Amino acid sequence: MMNCGRRWREGRVIGLVITIGVVLVGCAETRSQIQTEFREGRIAQQNYDAGKGKYRARDYAGAVPLFQRTLSLDPKYDDAEIYLGWSFYHLGQYPDATRHFRQVVARQPRWEGAWNGLGWSQYRAGQYQVALQAFQEAVSLDPAYRDVGVGLAYALFELGRYREALPHLHRLTREGAYLYFPEPNSDVEEVRSRYAWCLYYTGGYQQARDEFAKGIQAHPKWAGLHSGLGWTYLKLGDRAKARESFQQALRLDPEYADARKGLAEANR
Repeated sequence: MMNCGRRWREGRVIGLVITIGVVLVGCAETRSQIQTEFREGRIAQQNYDAGKGKYRARDYAGAVPLFQRTLSLDPKYDDAEIYLGWSFYHLGQYPDATRHFRQVVARQPRWEGAWNGLGWSQYRAGQYQVALQAFQEAVSLDPAYRDVGVGLAYALFELGRYREALPHLHRLTREGAYLYFPEPNSDVEEVRSRYAWCLYYTGGYQQARDEFAKGIQAHPKWAGLHSGLGWTYLKLGDRAKARESFQQALRLDPEYADARKGLAEANR
């Protein structure tokens, strides 16, 4: 009995030692894992911060690998994914931008900024219908989001839905079209030009004339505004002023096909 008891006790001790050893090894592995994750998280954050610096300096090509490095270490770092999407967008790589915006939308479907980015990347790729759907989703989440309002109006315009675009463009011309992610020529006068064309296409020729004229006051060297004014004068029956407007457009841009067509129409 004594011997059996001793062996039982010895067995318990050995088992306890083994258990403690397994726990200690497990703790060491867990500790090592935590240390690795902490180190990778710190490196991911450093790359993210450096990427934002490049992005804000408009060095989009320099920002891309930094955000990619962040995501390789932390695949669900949505802020980095958004910035990566906009970096590709500014580089004109719209399919890549779309892919990253889609990934954020899939994880955070109520983030209006992600829907906005998705809308713009699809818009620039000429996918106006799906862009419109993205902008509509964004505006349902934040009706006051100005950049979304611009995108929504532009998508409607490109789809030829001029009457639907009119109220959005009217509001934007009155408020000023500020974009959170500035684009070349994406200012209030481009919005005004589209507003004027919407008025033109829906038969509001006098209002269109006034809007084109306002645009010209702000940007007298914008050939498209002069051409638009010329077409409006044609609709109003003033061929002399139409010719003058088309000629001014061609002085600014001799290859402007729309102005050449308009001048030929005015000379008939």
